[in-house]
Amino acid sequence: MPPVRASACHHDGTPPCDETGLFGEALQARVRTRFYYVDHCPVDGRRIHMNGAGEPLALKAAVQAGAELASLPAPLEAEAPGYPAQAAVATHGWEDLETLLGASHGRLWRAPSVDECWARVLGLALESIPPQSQVVSTALAPVEEPATIALRARQRALRTATVPVNPLTGRLETPDVERWITPETRVATLMHTCPMTGMRQDVPGIASAIRRVAPACFILVLGAHHAGHGPLDVAQWEVDAYVVGSEALFCRPRQGFAWLSRRLCLAMRDAPPSGLMPPRRDEASAALASITEWVAYLDWLGGHFSTAIPRRPRLVAASEAIQAHERALLQRLLHGVDDGMPTTSAAITTTTPRLSRCGLQGHPRVRVIGAPHARWRDGTLAFDVRGIEAWEVVQWLAATGISAQLLRSPEAERLLAPFGYKAATRLSLSHYNSEEEVVACLEALEPLLERPSKGKG
Repeated sequence: MPPVRASACHHDGTPPCDETGLFGEALQARVRTRFYYVDHCPVDGRRIHMNGAGEPLALKAAVQAGAELASLPAPLEAEAPGYPAQAAVATHGWEDLETLLGASHGRLWRAPSVDECWARVLGLALESIPPQSQVVSTALAPVEEPATIALRARQRALRTATVPVNPLTGRLETPDVERWITPETRVATLMHTCPMTGMRQDVPGIASAIRRVAPACFILVLGAHHAGHGPLDVAQWEVDAYVVGSEALFCRPRQGFAWLSRRLCLAMRDAPPSGLMPPRRDEASAALASITEWVAYLDWLGGHFSTAIPRRPRLVAASEAIQAHERALLQRLLHGVDDGMPTTSAAITTTTPRLSRCGLQGHPRVRVIGAPHARWRDGTLAFDVRGIEAWEVVQWLAATGISAQLLRSPEAERLLAPFGYKAATRLSLSHYNSEEEVVACLEALEPLLERPSKGKG
């Protein structure tokens, strides 16, 4: 993380984060008040939410803005008094989304969901390339993507290739992708962050490598699992499409948004792609109002880290701070906390190192999937425990008030296969999580890991 910069928000000189990037106690408390159910579930009671990748919590202001709009009578005619006001909400939402994405050129589109948005963008790109071109996807692709590409490949005599995941790092390494690219490659798809393992791809580096070999290639990026974890700068990444969903930005209602480059827009030949809606047509005012609230929240958070006057640098500063805080939390989850960190449970006498001191990576029965550090992770890690089924780990955590995610779907099995697993436990953090919650999670897991193995693995 860049050095902490002074801000008008800190008259007492207190820095907003420590040297590792972890939010200070005062800032952490203020962040947590801005999200619904950050420390409890309205049904089950007190809870630590560590399933941000599966179901991110909602930003209060975003939900309230949508509820207020939903309560208003819908103006049926453009001449109605309420029409200009609601139209202005949508206009501001699009402008805020452009600023958030760093979309200095190109156009924005939307669809009812992020999955539909991605499918439409992919279809547009595949229809815009010559027959017999090459299409390169990756082993991280969403479950529907291979079928979509295979159908268009049969129809248009396209050649296809799939880049495998590096089983040691859990990522798509730039040289591995480059080996599959040829001058005939016309479409390449990337997933910015793997939802199962949390491993983030080097999108700018990979895009630059693709451009060197195939300058005419359309590079499409699904950023749904990265957008809420780090800065976005799509116009500078040499890509042609970037797709996000409002739920990944802690907003409601759900909506898919796509940024398309000038090159890809020109490929439309003045005809909008089927299923994608441009700005100022059939607006989803509530979704766009929630985007405005998310940008306003980042503006507020960025004010703790930057004194820049333009809004865009403050948004970037906020996103960098979020990424640094989550990385610091993951580092503690992986490698434990300092000896001086207080614990909340009685000591367990055992020859195995305490989990809160060694972390998941240091425990002999735990295998963390992917790289053993937090550098390329977006708030998420998946792990396996030798001798204990993943569903038992998730249930154990749930019984102690910690929500985790069981990875045991066909898509999860496909993405975990390169690592030799069919199921795993996923813990996914967001910037509203605290160091104390990480310690509580490790201490909750410790008695389970002391149980005898059932012979699995």
